[in-house]
Amino acid sequence: MDKRIVIPRIVVRPILPPPLEIGARIRPQWLHWQVGRYREKLSFGPGGKGKADIWVPEREGEQHNLILTQFYDSLIPQYGFIGPSQYAAVGTGSTAPDPTQTQLANEIGTSSSPRRTNSVPSGESNGIEALATYGEYNIRRVFEFTEAQVGGLNLTEWGFSPVSSYNGPLMTRELFRDGVGNPIVLTLATDQRLRLIYRYKITLSPTSAQNVSVNIGGDGPGIRTAKFLLTGMCEAYATYIDHDGIRITGTQNRMGDLLVAEALAQGSHIGSVGNMVPSSDAAPLQYIHSVQELSGVASPYYKSLTFATPSGRSRQASVLLQPGEFVMTIKSVVLQAAPAYNVYPPAVNLVFDNGQELTKDNLHKLLIAYWQITWGP
Repeated sequence: MDKRIVIPRIVVRPILPPPLEIGARIRPQWLHWQVGRYREKLSFGPGGKGKADIWVPEREGEQHNLILTQFYDSLIPQYGFIGPSQYAAVGTGSTAPDPTQTQLANEIGTSSSPRRTNSVPSGESNGIEALATYGEYNIRRVFEFTEAQVGGLNLTEWGFSPVSSYNGPLMTRELFRDGVGNPIVLTLATDQRLRLIYRYKITLSPTSAQNVSVNIGGDGPGIRTAKFLLTGMCEAYATYIDHDGIRITGTQNRMGDLLVAEALAQGSHIGSVGNMVPSSDAAPLQYIHSVQELSGVASPYYKSLTFATPSGRSRQASVLLQPGEFVMTIKSVVLQAAPAYNVYPPAVNLVFDNGQELTKDNLHKLLIAYWQITWGP
């Protein structure tokens, strides 16, 4: 009788570099500042006479600005592209802006009593504005300082930050300026407020299908050809996505690429956004598509990414499939953009060419590496 012990051989089939490269450019747009008051307005209608407070700007301007170096180097790896603009700060300093700066020159408030704000005025909202060019978005913030915070002050500088703390790190710093770009002083009466409306632009790529070569090493079959692109699909109809003061609801054919890029940049999932889903079916190869849930999936249906430590202005992510997971023929590997784990809208899509599919068996692990995002101005 043969009493030999047979030990199963389990090895890794890694998908080798080059990585699946995602690019992100982040550039300033403009600030619209308003100094004003709330006025009472009478209204008449079927319900009779009523009154409400309306915002009346008494002085306003629009200006360009710059984004600070530390936004790219240290804030994006921690807070992503959207999180660094969660709070507004103002001050009385007059030092000329420079990309190497990290704080306001003379921020109002104190360490024990900061005066930053993330208060959104009634009737306004923060948001993501999808622009005409695929992969391009404006992040829009609308914040208001009350009379108690800024009334009676002479303000000269402003900035946006990921944190509420006094002198916390800024993503942008500028002086208040008039219509021709000259620095000015905003002198507020004791009953006036200050409203800041700020936008900055994010441009993502690739938004059209790119030819890539996937090298499946170890005991794998070697080089396979595929297509790779970002798409706009985002599904938040059942459970909305709340992220850094911005709420996303409904099924969108934009924003999926941005949310997955945000997860990759900050190194953490946003709910289930960024989960990896392999499929035996071909994912869409168009930026705008209508596939809200990818079919052809197998147990355990999805898997979370492992995020590497950022390297400069870049971060990689990977996923390791165990021998018993996803035993199937893999046609597509996608990153989903949905808040729930059991919904699989394909947003970042790798699709093997016909005849180039990979068969995953239960004798091998499969390391899918790497997705890589690189950002800059």
